[in-house]
Amino acid sequence: MSNIRDVAKLSGHSVSTVSRVLNDQNYVAEETKQDILNAIKELDYHPNDVARALSTGKTYTIGVVLPYLKVPYFQKLISAITQAAFKEDYQVTLLPSDYNEESEIKYLEMLKHQAFDGLIFTSRSISFDKILEYKRYGNITCCEDTFNYPISCAYTNREESFIKVFGLLKKLNFEHIGVTASRNEQNSQSTKLTKSAYQKVFGHEIASENLFMGAQVFSDGQEAVKYLLKEDPKLKIIFANSDQVAAGALKELKARGLEIPVIGQEDLDYSRLMNFSTIDHQLTEIGEYAFWSIFEEGIVKKEVPSEFILRGEIIK
Repeated sequence: MSNIRDVAKLSGHSVSTVSRVLNDQNYVAEETKQDILNAIKELDYHPNDVARALSTGKTYTIGVVLPYLKVPYFQKLISAITQAAFKEDYQVTLLPSDYNEESEIKYLEMLKHQAFDGLIFTSRSISFDKILEYKRYGNITCCEDTFNYPISCAYTNREESFIKVFGLLKKLNFEHIGVTASRNEQNSQSTKLTKSAYQKVFGHEIASENLFMGAQVFSDGQEAVKYLLKEDPKLKIIFANSDQVAAGALKELKARGLEIPVIGQEDLDYSRLMNFSTIDHQLTEIGEYAFWSIFEEGIVKKEVPSEFILRGEIIK
């Protein structure tokens, strides 16, 4: 197997010059560069990625922490991050956490030991304070608002979009509104903002009988309907925390012969196929911005506006 010294010998140039060409650095004459490229081709030489990382101080790899692989919300974010990385010849390492703090800290330790050039948290269980402890070891970005913390982020103003939805429902005189959430407000910023928006619009908290917790996948939407109808037989509409959950809820409602509208989130294929309203939180843009922010020297905070897409028969 050929090595960099073989390329240097065949091309007639020094190892350091060959290294500059391999790392695409300046100050190499075009004729010299072509000699080296011809030698690389003739020898079928492939640079050692580990050696390359040692010489440049880069791994050309980004770590992406995500709680679940099967949830479309995170799949959409990962797709955007991966596509952006591919364009820059970067690899993406997926780091499943299941919202386990020990796992998330382990990934921060990997950043500390230079396993990645940067780390993206699509969602998290650990505090921003804990993340700050590791910022000096590499750039870290969150796919949520980091508020006054000096941590880069790409996010959408969820509370604003939730207020818009609840405001419409209030205008249309909807009562007995069912709401689904994935985690409690102590652990989920999205749940906290949902409850805050509801209270700002209606002037009171969501009643416990109108709130279903633990909704993450399609079947959870079905379970949510069973719970919400049992607790409040006068249920008139459901605001779900994702299109996947909304689709499960709508299927269960149809099976019961009930024409209760459902609103989802993320504008996934579910909402188009089943024709229900949704909030598009622009996950593709958020994922792309999250990737690019890794390479910024300072703190970057990018807010991406959401869009409420009205479908189905909310307005009759």
